[in-house]
Amino acid sequence: MKSIKIFFLATVAIVAGLFTACSDDDFKAGPEVDGAQVYFPENVTTQHSISDDVSSIAIPVKRIAKDEALTVAVLASDESGLFTIPSSVSFAAGKETSELLITFDRTKLEDGKEYPLSFLINDEDNTTPYGNRSLDITVMPWPWVKMGTGKFREGWLSDVFTGNMFEIDVTVHSHKSKEGIYMVEEMLGWPYMTEFFGATQEELSEQFSYTPSNIVIDCSNATQVTIEEQWSGITENSNGYGNFMIASAEPGTLVNGVITFPKDGLTAKLVGLDREFSANSQGTFRIMLPGAEIVDYTLSAAYAGMKVSADGETASAVIDFTYGADVTGISYVLASGNVSDTADEIAAAIAAGTAENIYEVKDFAVGAEKVSVEAELEASGVYTVIALPKNKAGKLLEAEASASSFFFPGKGGSSAPECDLDAMLGLVSVNWPEQSADCPDESSLYFEITGSELESLFTWLTPTANLEALLAEGASEEELIDAYGTDQSAKFMPSINSKGGYGSAWINLLDDTSYTMLVKATNIYGKSAIVKANHATAAIPYSGALAIGRYRMSYSEESGYACENVFRVHPTAGSATDFFVSGLGDSSSTLQWYATYDSAAGTLTLDGQAKGYESYGNIFGGISSNYDPAGTYIYTWWSYVDPEGDATNDPLVFKVDASTKQLSELNTYLHCPILDANDAYVGDLCFFPIGTAVTAYTANGANGANSAAKVQGIRTRVPFSSVRVPANAKFRFENRIDATTVKTVNANVFANGVRTLSVKTAKCEPLPKQIGRRADFKIRENLPVLK
Repeated sequence: MKSIKIFFLATVAIVAGLFTACSDDDFKAGPEVDGAQVYFPENVTTQHSISDDVSSIAIPVKRIAKDEALTVAVLASDESGLFTIPSSVSFAAGKETSELLITFDRTKLEDGKEYPLSFLINDEDNTTPYGNRSLDITVMPWPWVKMGTGKFREGWLSDVFTGNMFEIDVTVHSHKSKEGIYMVEEMLGWPYMTEFFGATQEELSEQFSYTPSNIVIDCSNATQVTIEEQWSGITENSNGYGNFMIASAEPGTLVNGVITFPKDGLTAKLVGLDREFSANSQGTFRIMLPGAEIVDYTLSAAYAGMKVSADGETASAVIDFTYGADVTGISYVLASGNVSDTADEIAAAIAAGTAENIYEVKDFAVGAEKVSVEAELEASGVYTVIALPKNKAGKLLEAEASASSFFFPGKGGSSAPECDLDAMLGLVSVNWPEQSADCPDESSLYFEITGSELESLFTWLTPTANLEALLAEGASEEELIDAYGTDQSAKFMPSINSKGGYGSAWINLLDDTSYTMLVKATNIYGKSAIVKANHATAAIPYSGALAIGRYRMSYSEESGYACENVFRVHPTAGSATDFFVSGLGDSSSTLQWYATYDSAAGTLTLDGQAKGYESYGNIFGGISSNYDPAGTYIYTWWSYVDPEGDATNDPLVFKVDASTKQLSELNTYLHCPILDANDAYVGDLCFFPIGTAVTAYTANGANGANSAAKVQGIRTRVPFSSVRVPANAKFRFENRIDATTVKTVNANVFANGVRTLSVKTAKCEPLPKQIGRRADFKIRENLPVLK
């Protein structure tokens, strides 16, 4: 019976040990020893954190021969001169254990300073080569004062592993002499791990170990909170992930006793993989110091429409403010134009009282959650409202500022300008020749996106054949870019708005393949547009023997399940043995697998390595990709020889016909199971057994175009008597594949001057219905439900 196992996304290092037999004559015994054989035990504590009431440390010393009383000399090294260390240690007759008692005056030791001490048993007649004769320890006065119990909310490992969202109690200490430095006691220990993974300590101990570790957080600057890289105490032992390190990537804040970090403001580093992951993508990471009060000072400002006076002489913009329960007031300014890029500077000026034309919401009601104002504007155009809430003490909170740009039609009812957007694709050698060496035409395409006054920008690059297949199935271009597009607003848009365009190159593409780039943008007036451009990468010169191009294999069962896979073999420049295979298992996949042709053996072998993922080694059985745009399901690539075994990451081997040099047969199993969000097996994207025929694919279309995946229903019956997904599958971290990357060109972005407006404002009731465009707004992204 096949026992299906999901491997973690990492290559498990296999060390092959070579052993040779030896005769008894080769054996050499160790040195003979006599005497008492005194030694320091292996498990002696070497790191001593001492509290205020500690004045001594006992170091255990042991011996083998214990019949007689014994005293042995001890040499000691103490650079500080603050420790009293005996010159010998004595054993009573019949006792195998004694201790070296070190004393000190605690008041003379500096909090937080490390004091190294070294010891040597100075009696050669009574030591042993099989035990520790020397010992190094470190003494550090405990610099912490216990504050009490706080709370810690998850937002760290949830971006690396599939886990639960929760909040737990933690013990918090403050530094005695360094204000604003806090230590959270075993924050990421077993209580954290059991809650996160939803498993018991016993179950987790099969894969993980935990060494008690305290996390230090530097809040000495409340607006620039940092976590220096430090060991979490967690170690993964089964798949080579090693120690897990936590650190801040962006500064956090300490507000009212609550420590938070911005989205993606933390990192999780897996030492065994030598890889660092962004963390806190949902902004949920939070530490509440003991006694902290949770307050809601959130604020959102949004354009709600236009009001025209009864005589038709004036027109006013209606602005809705939605605010938290603890907000006590709102101050705001109106600026001409879209000044979102400099909103932080304007917010700082409002907080300092130096901005021009600052307004306050009149007759503000605490806890009402919403208030509307109207601002009389003279002309149509784009405007930005920047607003700050007041806390319970009446202080304006710059960190909670809200900014929203909108188009105001004016009393004449001017229509918003259409979205100015255009795009092109071309060869790098033609359009960006200075980058040709780094971005060859066989694997790269130059692109340009031009436009003006954009508010959002999304791109999607895909082989043209894939796009055409999806369009033929009834999908629209807008639906596709909404489902698969990448938000490039932060990366591309500043250059487009300030300089008129952005140019760079897509890299890691398939050779000899037509690509289409879809671009969708919305301008500051609320108008959207979609444009597209297409171009083909160049073919790689090839004169080798192996027949390259597209191949087809199919499989069906009596139950009605059938699947087909069209994949492609690509050459590499200047080689007759090294190749890439794309479209494996999923014909629309652009992931490129390394492949080696062995003419003597008549095989093409994929060792499980993929372009862009070389550091992971063999990723068969580990890496995963989205099965559907929403990410509800994923699938993985499994390759194995024995259907009754456990391996899912054996090399994948194709047989090559000796006469035609074409791939002719699959020599291993290729299996792509589909899993749901809980890592439960739901079916197969494809399944191809050993012996599956492989034939050249000669359908209409360019050789470089991948056909869309053709699956005639998800396979729910497998050829094994049962399917078992191991319990630790949920601990596997998932990598959503994005094989297409962009070579970034840094653009010099400059901001125009900001002009705030002096306008007639008044409190008003919200509009009964929407007039004109209303900007979307969010108070704050909803946090996951805590368990």
